[in-house]
Amino acid sequence: MTTTEKETFKILIVDDHPIVAEGIIAVLSRLEGTKCKRSLCGKEAKRLMDKEKFDLCVIDLELPDMNGFQLIGQLHSQAPKCRILIYTMHEDSWVIAKLSTLHIHGAVSKNADISELPRAIAALRNGKRYFSHAFLELNKEEQHTAPPHVPPELSGREKEILACLSQGMSTTEISQSLFISTNTVKTYRKRLLEKLEAKNVAELVCKGKELF
Repeated sequence: MTTTEKETFKILIVDDHPIVAEGIIAVLSRLEGTKCKRSLCGKEAKRLMDKEKFDLCVIDLELPDMNGFQLIGQLHSQAPKCRILIYTMHEDSWVIAKLSTLHIHGAVSKNADISELPRAIAALRNGKRYFSHAFLELNKEEQHTAPPHVPPELSGREKEILACLSQGMSTTEISQSLFISTNTVKTYRKRLLEKLEAKNVAELVCKGKELF
């Protein structure tokens, strides 16, 4: 292995939006000594991790086959030395509360200036942590005690979807009742499952009752 290969900092971008992923790679490729690859889903990311060693994984929280939280947990076991940077547009309190229970090295909001991403990469490459303003709450020393439970905040539409699910309504019935598309219903249901950390609709309805 040559000296150049040894010094190369390998980054895996996990984002299901090709244009966004290519944009990130274009920005990070300008950094000296970096090599980037992309993955459009969690399963593909895991396959790439099996074949190649990466120093850093930049993860979006919304993926087509699994959520970013699940991928983080799996990567900790698969590649424990790989540093993890979250790059997401979600700044909700429930997201921050969930991330606080996971071991990550940084988080940058997609709403921040694009120049913040290479700054974060540089910090993580030097063994530091980096959190943009929206995620400063996460930049605390890890504690041995379990973090307090923070009930997730649901939007008005999410509460409506949850109420319909509690009544046993199907996706089509909810769509017709609320005058929204079935895809929109599915999106809200997926978001509710993530927010309430439920494995299925039955568990979702059960946990939802505790909030009202």
